[in-house]
Formats: sequence, C-alpha cells, structure tokens
Amino acid sequence: MSIPKEPRQLMINLMYLVLTAMLALNVSAEIINAFFALDKGIKKNNKIVEHANDKMILDMEETAKTKTQYAPLVAAAKEVKSITAEFITYVDGIRDRMVEESGGAYTLEDATAQGHPELEGKPKGKKDKDTPQRIFVSGDYGSQGQKEPVGPELAKKISESREKFKNFVGGLWENGGIKATVFADAKKKDAALAALVEDFTMESDENYHAEKHEGKDWAEYTFGHMPVAAIYPMLRKFQNDAKTTESAVISYLASQMGKMEMNYDKFDVFSQSPKSYILLGEEYKSEIALGAYSSQAKFSVSVNGKSLSIKDGKAAYSTRPSKVGEQKYSARISVNNPLTGETESFTKDFFFEVGQPSVTVSADKMNVFYIGVDNPITVAAAGISSNAVGVGISGGGGSIKKQGKTSYVVTVKTPGAATINIKDKTNNKTFPFKFRVKRIPDPVVRLGKKQDGIIKSGVMRAQPGLAAWLDNFDFEAKCSVQSYTMYYTRKRQDAVEIKGKGGRFSGQVAKAIKAAKPGDQYAFVNVKARCPGDKAGRPVNGMSFQVK
Repeated sequence: MSIPKEPRQLMINLMYLVLTAMLALNVSAEIINAFFALDKGIKKNNKIVEHANDKMILDMEETAKTKTQYAPLVAAAKEVKSITAEFITYVDGIRDRMVEESGGAYTLEDATAQGHPELEGKPKGKKDKDTPQRIFVSGDYGSQGQKEPVGPELAKKISESREKFKNFVGGLWENGGIKATVFADAKKKDAALAALVEDFTMESDENYHAEKHEGKDWAEYTFGHMPVAAIYPMLRKFQNDAKTTESAVISYLASQMGKMEMNYDKFDVFSQSPKSYILLGEEYKSEIALGAYSSQAKFSVSVNGKSLSIKDGKAAYSTRPSKVGEQKYSARISVNNPLTGETESFTKDFFFEVGQPSVTVSADKMNVFYIGVDNPITVAAAGISSNAVGVGISGGGGSIKKQGKTSYVVTVKTPGAATINIKDKTNNKTFPFKFRVKRIPDPVVRLGKKQDGIIKSGVMRAQPGLAAWLDNFDFEAKCSVQSYTMYYTRKRQDAVEIKGKGGRFSGQVAKAIKAAKPGDQYAFVNVKARCPGDKAGRPVNGMSFQVK
C-alpha cells in the first residue's frame, strides 16, 4: 500500500500492523478488543474526513456565487462523492455477510445478558478464523455454497474505484475543459493527473508480489485464517482509503478556484512618459501598457484610432505637438480575459502640457493693486509644469488666493509696493514681479447728476441725498458720503448753516431741501466720503447750487 501523508492515517496503519503481529502470537481478549477499538477510531476518522469534504464543497459553492465560471468545479466535486458512496456500500455488504456467516451480531439484550453492553452490534464470532478464510480465500460460504471468493473481487473493486477517480478527473479536460483552470490547458493534463494520483490512498494488489509473501496471493495473505475481529477494522480502512482519495480530488478541484494562467482579473490602461510637460518643438514620448502588466499578454493597442505595434508586451507612442497648452490622447486596449474567454476593450484618456519657456504675471485690470478691493491677476508659467508652480506675495500687507488654473485674486492693505513671487519648485528658482499699491482714487460727489450750477426748484425738492461716484474705475467698489456742511440761503435772507451725516438727506437738511424756491441758494462744503480700505473719511469736492 502507498504511504499516507496524513498523520492520522499513518497512525491507523501502524496500529493495524502492530495488532496483526500480536495476533500471530496470541489471540487474547485484549487483542480482540483492541481491533474493535481500532475499528471505532477508523470509523470516527471517516466521519471527520467526510465532514471536511462537505465543508470544502460548501466553500466552493460560496465562491461560485460571485465567480460563476467555477460552477462546473462545484458540480464535479459533488459528483465525485458518488464513486466513494458506491465503494463504501459494496464493502458494507461484505462486512454484513461476514458477520452473518460467523453467527450474527450481538443485540443489546444479548450483550447485557453477558454483562458487556458495549458488545452491542459487534459480531458474536469475533474470534472465528474459518469464516473469513471461506469468504475471502476459499469461496465456500453461504447457504448455496458459493465458490467465488470475495478477496480477489475486493482487490479488483479497489483498483476499479481508484481508476474511476482518475478517469473522472481526466474527463474534466474534455470539450475544452473548464475556463480559468488547469483543465482548460490540455497540454498540462498528463503531468497534473499523474501528480494527483500520487495522493490517492486506495491500493490493493497492484504492487503485491506473492514470491515475497511465501507464495500466497494478496487475498490469502491479507485475509487467510484471520479472525473476524481483525477483518473488521481492515474493511473499515479500505473505506477510509476511499474517503481520503475523494478528499484529494475535491481539494484539487477547490485549488483551481481563482487559479489562472495570468495573475490578474482586472484591467486598466497605463501610460508612462519621461516627462508630461515639453517645450514647443520637442517630441513627446510615452509607453502604454496593460494594467496588471504581463509581458506574455496578448492584446492590441490603438491611440486616437491608430494602431500601434507591440514589442515585449508594450506599445510605444510618440507625437510632436504644433501648439502650446494642454494636449490629450485616447488609448484603447483590447485583451482576452482568461476568466471569461471573452475579448474585452478598455479606453482611457491621458493629458500632457506643451509650453514655451517664459514666466509672466499680469494684472487683469491695471498694473497696480488697490486697497479694499479684489485685484485679479493671471500667472503664465510656460516652461514650468503646472504642478511645480508656486505663487506668493510679499509687501503691501497682501494675500493671494487661487481662483482657477492660472487665475488668482490679490488683496492688499498698505500703500507702497508689493511683489508677486513665482517659484519653480523643480529647479528652486524664483521670479519676482513688482506692483504699486494705492488707495482707491477720490470719488466725485454729486447731487443727482449735477456737481454744481443752476437747478430747478422742483428738481431740487425731489433730491434724496448726495452720492459718491468712482469715475473711470474698473473695479467693483462703492464709496459713500460720510458727512458735510450745508449752507442754505433764502432769497434776501442770511445763510443758515446745517450739519449733515450720511448721503441721504434727513432732519433739518431734508426740511431745507423740501423748502427750495426760485432764488434760493445751497452750498455743500467740508464734504467727506469713505471708500473700501479707508480707515476714516477723506475730503472730496464741494458743490454749490442756485434754484431757478
């Protein structure tokens, strides 16, 4: 027999050999009981192996729920159990016949009567050597006096069952096999099958040599003149060999789940270039490869619809741009998926920049930064990768905030000068650009649309207040009138001084405006306005009006 790999199986075999040797010396009650204990241990081991096999199949079923291509492996694992079941049923029939021929088995009543209830189910003729000799060797047994011995038949049945296991696995390579497993490659069948058969534990007279055993054939040497008690665990061991052979087959099938010739099941497109930013006139180069890279992978590549040649699992792409700015190309890969056997295509867009070696910073509205408003600027750093550009500000109490790819907003607080610093992080170079920092220009205060002059009495009475205007100023800023002094002179009377606050007329000022009549005069002096960024109001223009 082959040497088992499992420690439990090896121990069982050694125990049986030791007990058999002891049996040759003396068939004592202790030895008989030891055989039954061994049979019990092998029976328990069979249940453990069967449970492990069932657990493997359940795990395979769980995997096949998401990886449906492995469903045939699950079906095969379930089918292989039928070979084991047929053999075990056959051996059970032999054991039952042997027990019947040797006087039957103890019932609970018989065993109790003898004071040994543990004998229930065990053969009464446990020390009988004649019955095994007749059943397995001579063939003279049964009511009909059957002449065909069971020993040679059992040896043949063991060999046939072993061959069934082998042929069953070998058949999985037929009709293209099972995708994504070793069964899909017919060239690997012989080597894979031979390695698996090495793990089979079922063996009878294949390597038996009678000349080495006193000229006795396998059946006579194995069963001849052995007591029933010794045959009991031996038959159980043959069943155990079938169970462990079944386990070897199921384990092999389970090992094929997720085992592919290429070690990936997801794909993507990757492009690698020495640099993603080039100068105008330079050549752009890139290598495009299949994600989860394999140099043996069979795939095709195209860029912007144009096919590329493949060498060592890579396709080389190059182009010479004719303009500056961001450039785009679309790469497409078609590959045979070993999981499904289907051809799948994957497309991805890639980008690179083309520029000229220059750096500029321009204020979008004026070459000056104004206090109190947002000052938009544009930074053009051609020749420097956008990822390597750093933008900062110094002076003028300024701060800078990025708004877009090349757009920024500068705010300042202190009149004087500010410097925008552009830094090339790759080469650690800084490019400074200086700007003046000013307050917002003085606004012009008007009454309605007029700054001074003659005004009709009805128009004067309708005025709501004074407004400060920023003429020819490109920024979004609004100034307001803070305070003023109004001199109101009625016809042929002395002037009256009235203080006003805010741009909107109110109180005595509003009352005087509403009383305007032809001949009256109004003068606004000490006018102050406040603009964004001002800490206090600033003096602005005065106004004088004569009512008509």
